[in-house]
Amino acid sequence: MPQRFGAGATRAGLKASGELDLALIVSELPASAAAVFTSNQVVAAPVLVSRAALRSGTAQGVVVNAGCANACTGEVGLAHAGQMAAAAANAVGMDPDQMLVCSTGKIGSFLPMDKVLAGIGSVAASLGAHDDDVARAIMTTDTVPKLSAVAHDDGWKVGGIAKGAGMVCPDMATTLGFVTTDAEVDTQQLQVLLKTAADQSFNAITVDGDTSTNDTLLVLANGASGIRPDPEEFAQALTAVCRSLSSQVVADGEGATKLITVIVNGAAEKLQAREAARAVAQSLLVKTSLYGQDANWGRIASAVGNSGVQARFDELTIKIADVTVLEAGKPAGPEEVDRARSALSSYEITIACSLGVGGESAEILTTDLTPEYVRINAEYEL
Repeated sequence: MPQRFGAGATRAGLKASGELDLALIVSELPASAAAVFTSNQVVAAPVLVSRAALRSGTAQGVVVNAGCANACTGEVGLAHAGQMAAAAANAVGMDPDQMLVCSTGKIGSFLPMDKVLAGIGSVAASLGAHDDDVARAIMTTDTVPKLSAVAHDDGWKVGGIAKGAGMVCPDMATTLGFVTTDAEVDTQQLQVLLKTAADQSFNAITVDGDTSTNDTLLVLANGASGIRPDPEEFAQALTAVCRSLSSQVVADGEGATKLITVIVNGAAEKLQAREAARAVAQSLLVKTSLYGQDANWGRIASAVGNSGVQARFDELTIKIADVTVLEAGKPAGPEEVDRARSALSSYEITIACSLGVGGESAEILTTDLTPEYVRINAEYEL
């Protein structure tokens, strides 16, 4: 962890499994703070509370629980989120306005506040370099914790943890992500750099096309290193951590057996490249074909066409796993399709589409869609 940050987690009894489920991350110093939140119009109580707290541009910590999303819970949920933040702040001797709050889990149930408040007291008494415990505490359908860090030679560090495996879609993919740094970065610059990093990471992944009510990506910069890094170097480190975390989210996608990179080039505009890539990455027909190792390029072409982007479809070129299956609007033939089908036995696969109308490109990371995904979400409990 970066200097003068502490973290810890406890078993508060919010998960039926009895696993770690409540965590704190705290800076000993006031920190510049920036965040990106869900684009879903149904917004969970902790998001509303944290958005309001971040208007000051500073924060010193975040309290987070799994096992209950505290979403669609009305005024009671708002009160509970505020109580969580106030209790955590009091437990570590901090101004309540400096404590943020996040939740993840099933939508529509109320937090058992007796368990939450007892858990906060327990974890506040044992803060340390327990970032791995925090990463485990925020897991829901995740199968592995997700952590990443970059240490610069000048003596500052960026470290992060995240959760996410399902309800993952671009425009702030469904996740909780917490990034800390001991570099000196002012709030305005931090917000700009975080938005850029999110666009290149958490906003460029999808598992199932669904966004959630609780998505939060938070950065705290406490300046404990005494170093104000070059903005470009800090941006590179922040983006590297976010890209690593978001890639881990997709790799842990619910029931996934393949990690798929969809690349669209030759687009007229960057946004159009992104929209075409998203359409392919979220197509259920494409995702199920890849699970079945069927090199059905027609489904890919159809998804690009459904995206509404500008393209010369009579010149469309598609590659599956580096095998050209459609070239300038003409099928490459059954032998090439067979080659592509054989290549689909690999875990990591690339799909590339060329639109032939410009020089812009984009890529999105996604997964296949499997019977296991259906089972997990048909039986979802924590």
